[in-house]
Formats: sequence, C-alpha cells, structure tokens
Amino acid sequence: MTSEPLWDEEAAEADRPPWASRAAASAAALPAEALLRPLAEAEDALSRLDALAGAASPAVQAGLAARMALAEAAGWLAVEDIWVHPRDLALREARLTGSTTAALLGERLAAVLPATLQEAEAAPAEAPGDAAIEQALALARLLRRLATLQTVDPLDSAESFGLALGLLGAAQWPAVSAVPGVPAPDFGQWRTRFLQAGEDAPALLAAARGASTWARQAGEAEPARPAAVQALLVAAVLAKRRGRLRYVLLPFWCAFTGRMARQRPRLHDADWPAIFLAEVAEAARRGLSELDRLNAAADRAAALAATERRHGQAGKAAEIALRQPVVTAAGLAQQLGATPQGALLIIKRLMAAGVLREATGRASFRAFVV
Repeated sequence: MTSEPLWDEEAAEADRPPWASRAAASAAALPAEALLRPLAEAEDALSRLDALAGAASPAVQAGLAARMALAEAAGWLAVEDIWVHPRDLALREARLTGSTTAALLGERLAAVLPATLQEAEAAPAEAPGDAAIEQALALARLLRRLATLQTVDPLDSAESFGLALGLLGAAQWPAVSAVPGVPAPDFGQWRTRFLQAGEDAPALLAAARGASTWARQAGEAEPARPAAVQALLVAAVLAKRRGRLRYVLLPFWCAFTGRMARQRPRLHDADWPAIFLAEVAEAARRGLSELDRLNAAADRAAALAATERRHGQAGKAAEIALRQPVVTAAGLAQQLGATPQGALLIIKRLMAAGVLREATGRASFRAFVV
C-alpha cells in the first residue's frame, strides 16, 4: 500500500484556497457503536501503562517518559518517510553526534546514525535532514515536559500555545493570526468554547475530536497549513488537562515507527476517531514493552547494588542511566563526583550485569544506553 498525505489532497480541490472549508470536514460521523471496541482497547492499554508506570520507581518513570517521547518523535519522522532510530535521536539530543548531511558527504553516516543503519536494509541515498531531526527533538521535548509536568500547560495562554505550536509548524492559530489585517480571536473565549465542546465525551475521544477540530479551524482561519504533528500535540494536551494520564504522555506516533509503508491517517476523515484510538492502543502496548524492559534493567541494577560495599556507586549510576536515554563516562563522572576512569569502571560493571550496552560502535567518545 502506498503512503498518502496526512491531508486529503484531492485533485478536485487543487484550486481551493488553503483556508477554505474542506468537503471532508462535513463527512458523517461514525456511529457510537463503531467506537466502542477501539475505545475499550485504547482505554485498557493506556490505563495499564499509566498504572504500571505509577508503580515503578521514580527513575523508571522519568526514563520511560523520556524514551517514549523519543519514540514518538521517531514515529512522526517515519510518517514523513524519514527513518531515524530513537536511540540515534537520543545521541543527537545529547550532542554526541553531528550533522547528518555533513556525515553523508564525508561517508561517515554510520557515525551519526549507528542504530538506524544497523537496522536498515541499506544505507539511505539521502541523509535524514538536520532540520527534520531538530523538529522531531522539539516534539520530544514538548511531550516529555508535558508528561512530567515540567512546564506550563500550553493552553494556559496564547503565548504558551503559540510557542508550543510554532516549534512544530507554521500554524499558530488562534494564538497568532497569519492573515495580515485579521486579528487573532480572544484566546480565552476560544479556549473556553474549545474545551466545552469535548466535556461530555470520554477523554480519549475528546482528544481525537479536539485534534481534528483544531486542524479544521486553523485551516479555515489562515493560509498557514496546520500540521498533523501540531494537531496531535493538541490531543496530548487535552488528554493531560482531563487528568487522563498521570505518569506517561499520550502515545500515538510511535505506533508508526518502522512502518512507513502504511497508509497514513487523515484527521478530516469520518473514521479518524477510530483510527486515532487504534494507534493509541498500539502505541500504549509498545510503551508497556518499554516499561517491562526498564523494570528488568532496574531489577538487575538492584541485584548488582546489593553486592556492593557501603559506598559503592553502581546503584546510583544505574539510576542515572535509567532516567537518561543515553549516558557517557564523562557525564556520569560529573554526576557521581567520580573520575572519568572510575565512571568507566562502573559502566563496565553495569555492562557485565546486563544493565548497559554501548550505543555508538566507537572505540572512543562512546555512549551507553540501557
């Protein structure tokens, strides 16, 4: 099956201005009974993920949020036909790798995308664009902060909403109007109406419909085309505001990781809520697998720490590694107050215990992941 755009670009609509209403927006909604099964499956998987994350250690909770955010970023890139492994995004975010474009020109792509090329059938003819990777990392940071409540709610003000949207695309409506001479609406009034529209629906359905509604309204209001990644951020914010999730972010994009041949969902289709729920359920199941992996690593680290003397630091080092998607000997030494050589010895012990493994394939300037 060939990939299709996230937006339904029909030939008959080629002359339609980008802010005009779309025919797909008026499609009949799915009957309620068609949503019962996908809603139940999504609620079940997401509830188990959030509850089990809440029962995990603080280090595992933080690490899960960070890794799920990177998986979401990688999934979004996959939808854009760009395959970058989440581990390579972690290396880039930690500034342990550089420009992919420069690396391709110098035939050093394996140095900046080790996990991606290891799992790919062949080296790409074109390197993933640096701009796309940085935008994916911006998405990961937004989702991680939202999951761990390290930032203000993007819907708190027009400024915070516009800033969050602006990191992911051109459209910032209704925080900012891109039409000269046309002011943006009063943000407080718009927000009240927008949130009230989903009050009577289950939180996940409200999130799905809110994403579609925002995308339609933004597309009608201004020529800056709203991006699907922006709309799904709106969905994540809505789920968080409803108190649906306490310990994890709303997963969606990671269901697409490594599956670029799938038909892409379109937010204006009548069956969008069912598609959204199915992707959330699959993404939550992937989150459960990652949580199991982190908990197993935490158990191995605890067993190692139990064999240490009173002042052993393997347990502290393991907690740092669980929290952070990638660690280095230099960074670990700084956080532990140890020497780089001492940190390397600790890393070797964690590797021997099956807690850490090397992520770059280098002989020097190495990085390690759980």
